[in-house]
Amino acid sequence: MTVYPSDKRLQPGIFLVMKYPEAGKVKSRLAESLGEKAATALYCAFVKDTLKTVEALDVPFHIAVHPPESHGKFADWLGHSYEFFPQEGENLGERLHNGFVTMFDKEYQQVVALATDCPDLPAEILQRAISAFQTDEVVIGPGLDGGFYLIGFAHDHFVADAFYDISWGTETVFQETLSRIETVTNRVRVLPEWGDIDTKRDLRQFFRTHEMQPSSTLRTMEYLRSNPGLLQILFS
Repeated sequence: MTVYPSDKRLQPGIFLVMKYPEAGKVKSRLAESLGEKAATALYCAFVKDTLKTVEALDVPFHIAVHPPESHGKFADWLGHSYEFFPQEGENLGERLHNGFVTMFDKEYQQVVALATDCPDLPAEILQRAISAFQTDEVVIGPGLDGGFYLIGFAHDHFVADAFYDISWGTETVFQETLSRIETVTNRVRVLPEWGDIDTKRDLRQFFRTHEMQPSSTLRTMEYLRSNPGLLQILFS
């Protein structure tokens, strides 16, 4: 196990990018197929699974919340033991940029931003992301859909341009972002591809991957198994 300095200022830090789970405001593409209630419940399960994985690491983390004024709602939902800060910006790029600035202001020297749409992302991959800073300046995890599920920078090598004029929501996001970064540094660690869950097809694949693991402790699988009607819709 990696042992980090006791001084928080010398430790790596993670921030999780989250939306408050209000029906109609999260997982819109899942909602189109499964309904808003199921999509919202699934999003809550994604968040709980992601939190469990991050908590297994010996790395401090914060939660970047959206809408910005929803601190109280998040604390009531997830508990008051977490450290929250608001997402600020008009789009995802601005919110990610400002999230890194906030974390660097908290004196973390290496920072990783993590989405919550990959409930089965292994802790091993997160550990590899953190360990990458021993030799590299940037780390990024490509998604199967052309986006990325994780991105991180060392403080002195933060590439702010990586978040601007990107075609967010398209299959070129990862390549566009990586190209921006590589104009500044070639010390980039690319992690294994991993699938996030945005669509009915993604969720179906996730279930098939884990259905033969009856001992799975993933909240997402528990929710799916406890809703046979939802599974019927999923495979229809």
